[in-house]
Amino acid sequence: MLNVRVNGTRISFVDTGKGAPVLLLHGLGGSHDDWRMQIPEFAARHRVIVPDLRGFGASERREPFTIQQHARDLMALLAELSVERAHVVGLSMGGAVAIELALRAPRLVRSLVLVNTAPGFTLTNWQRRRMAWLRVLLALVLGVKGVARVFGKGMFPARSQGRLRRRFIRRASHTSRWVYLATLRTLTRWNAESRLHAIRAPTLVIGAQHDLTPSAEKRQWCIKIPDARFIEIAASHHHTELDSPDRLNRVVLTFIAGLKD
Repeated sequence: MLNVRVNGTRISFVDTGKGAPVLLLHGLGGSHDDWRMQIPEFAARHRVIVPDLRGFGASERREPFTIQQHARDLMALLAELSVERAHVVGLSMGGAVAIELALRAPRLVRSLVLVNTAPGFTLTNWQRRRMAWLRVLLALVLGVKGVARVFGKGMFPARSQGRLRRRFIRRASHTSRWVYLATLRTLTRWNAESRLHAIRAPTLVIGAQHDLTPSAEKRQWCIKIPDARFIEIAASHHHTELDSPDRLNRVVLTFIAGLKD
């Protein structure tokens, strides 16, 4: 992996392939490794940049761990790499960062792909409050590995997905409990739903059939983005990039290829 210092923090990242840049952003507790089934195929057509967001993976653990700070880090990272425009793909929390980046630096974002995410993670209903407090409790008592063990069963429920589930848990065991909790706290205070109308990039919203939030909810906020459309990935759960990589790759690459310069 490569390293660069931006905004006083060392950010680690993968940079491979040639062509129009594609930026892949992982979710809470994740790392560049979440995109391992996308990187080779995307790199056959594009320059692929896959950072570990600050605090995660091999990047330095330095506060603040806010969505706004992650967006600022990415702006600085792309500037260091002389990238003027990029297709931005964000998963879960990475989708929140992608939205914030598109709002803060519209000229930088050629297109936006939002996978199993939402334009706000504030605790507006009892389901969200229950999930957030469960994550906090598990992280405090069992660590991030414990969170992954509990949620991994729902994300990778099939017997054939045992290897994916074990790797998911193993990767989570390297995530700092402090970083995870601090990030979760700031994530649940972030909301950009009232600003969706300001997104100017062509947008594809992707929802797994069995994601943590229903497709109907995603359709509701998708229509608030001026140039956006929604697609559902059948039989997939929250980590579509891992349980349905071929379908996700095809959908994203087709979307990017269909854009006019």
